[in-house]
Amino acid sequence: MSHYWGCVGLSAALDTHSVYTKMQKSMGFFKADAHVFFESADAVLANDLLFTTPETANCAQLCRNERYVLVATCRLDNRNELATKLQLTNTQSDHEYLLAAYTAYGQDCAKHLLGDFSFAVWDTQQRTLFIAKDQLGIKPLFYYQDHEKFVFATTMQAIKAVVKPTLNHQYIARELKFYPPDFDSTFFANIHRFTPAHFAVVDTVKGMHEKKRYWELKPIDISAFNTTEALYNELGKRFTEAVMCRTRTNKNVGCQLSGGLDSSAIAVILSRNMPKERLHTYSFVLSDKTRAYSERGIDEQNTQQAVMDYAGLLPENHHKIEDFHFKDVYEELERTDLVMGGFANADGIWQDTLFKTAAENNVGFIMSGFPGDECVSHTGKLYYYDYIGNLNLKKIGRFIMKQPWLRTKIFLSYYLSKRRGSVSKGYGKIQLGRNLLREGSPWHAKLKDGSFKFYPTFKEYLKNEICRPHTTHRTESEGAYALTHGMETVYPLADIRLIELVYSLPTEMFTPEPYTRAIFRNMCIGILPENVRTQPKFSGATTLAFADYWKKKRMKDLEGYEVKDALNMLIPEEKLNKNGDMMDLILAILYYSLDYYINKYSEEQQLPVLS
Repeated sequence: MSHYWGCVGLSAALDTHSVYTKMQKSMGFFKADAHVFFESADAVLANDLLFTTPETANCAQLCRNERYVLVATCRLDNRNELATKLQLTNTQSDHEYLLAAYTAYGQDCAKHLLGDFSFAVWDTQQRTLFIAKDQLGIKPLFYYQDHEKFVFATTMQAIKAVVKPTLNHQYIARELKFYPPDFDSTFFANIHRFTPAHFAVVDTVKGMHEKKRYWELKPIDISAFNTTEALYNELGKRFTEAVMCRTRTNKNVGCQLSGGLDSSAIAVILSRNMPKERLHTYSFVLSDKTRAYSERGIDEQNTQQAVMDYAGLLPENHHKIEDFHFKDVYEELERTDLVMGGFANADGIWQDTLFKTAAENNVGFIMSGFPGDECVSHTGKLYYYDYIGNLNLKKIGRFIMKQPWLRTKIFLSYYLSKRRGSVSKGYGKIQLGRNLLREGSPWHAKLKDGSFKFYPTFKEYLKNEICRPHTTHRTESEGAYALTHGMETVYPLADIRLIELVYSLPTEMFTPEPYTRAIFRNMCIGILPENVRTQPKFSGATTLAFADYWKKKRMKDLEGYEVKDALNMLIPEEKLNKNGDMMDLILAILYYSLDYYINKYSEEQQLPVLS
């Protein structure tokens, strides 16, 4: 569990011990129960371990056999299956399961794994490194390569300890223009993120090569479930399994309880299948101080209480988060830099206070309803894209005839969206509002609106929603903050067994009638109380209830802050909206990061030269 890092020498002159020492020193702020490492003339690998599961408790030793050395951060869900195939026992750790799978299957090992994992295996005979990452990229892995070394780690901070980072001007320009991120890029041009659902080989001559995809989201055979009822029964079964397989801990279990459908359903399933004394729930709520700043003045406490009463949750184990623990925005941003190593898309700093509280309750794993909206509890509003994109004239006709005037307009909007190059008109509008890239910047002409890809069918759109970089960015960031408090984040609605089934369902099951999120709501009959199961998606409350207060506080803290435009990328300060809205808030954080790193590494910075 926890973090790992290492280095493969591409030059005989490299001092791998020095690399190990610098990287280890940079990782001191992460919690760990044990530290193990391996050193040779060619490579160094290190692992910080958390004893969060029964089989890892007091297992403070390097995972290796006569040939291979493994470091990892992982939680495997198909242990029973692997135990049978590989003749393992239930007392062996997930690290040992990983090593046994690699020993048996070689480069195909990731195809046999279910769960959240990121790992590296050093072959002491062939002097090669194998690296792999889970299907959705829940667990992180970053790398850097030059002529002398290949460095890898689960956090950029470790890599920055041995590498001078250089700003990634294209990444920054894309953020200023609010373009969708990609998988590989980070805030630094020379530090990269390893792609989910891929593996690669690194050797001492060529560095990283043989990078290959081992998994892609595709429909599975659902012919065994010949009725809608049978499909919903299987959905409920897989959902329950996705929740409960993530409770294998010798500590307490935490669950975020926002009051929305996803987290509420997870909390109820937990309450029915584990001792309630070990279950702690966490909610962001308004207080007397913060309510006055809230635009609508409401939160989800009534719904949260309804779920607690229905599930019989212990009141003393429910924890309300009424404010962040940061004294000001600068302390918050310094924390972001420490944990994330730089500006990160979908940064999880907003969860830090929750994790801090959960650490006081001895929580080992903490659950989130993310990324439910992206797949399993998707609204389904674009279901008709399948009819149009697949040219199913019969279904197109039936679709239009139900409401001829309205649905003819909807039908035409499909082709307008296709022409614009973006499925979501709303996202495009937000993008324009948050575009703070200076028109005179050399990047302005280089970045094209083709970044907003159109997906002609609903299933293609759904696949992109769950498999897009946002899923990776948010989970790896939240996981990093949680690890500083000695716990790990888990995401039942990112379970690929559940996702593959939902992706394979007939399109008609997604129809948002009589309510949106139809699949998840129907799946939760008997799980959620009816007034919660059928509640509107948007009640006027926000997940982060005191967000309006904190936004205003941030803007007040930044009143004396002067934006410096050393990269000639930002729109002039006089054109900024001074009303303290979301656009200014988000970009203020990026400004601070820009200034911080430009000043820190100013001798290396050059304005981009574009061909």
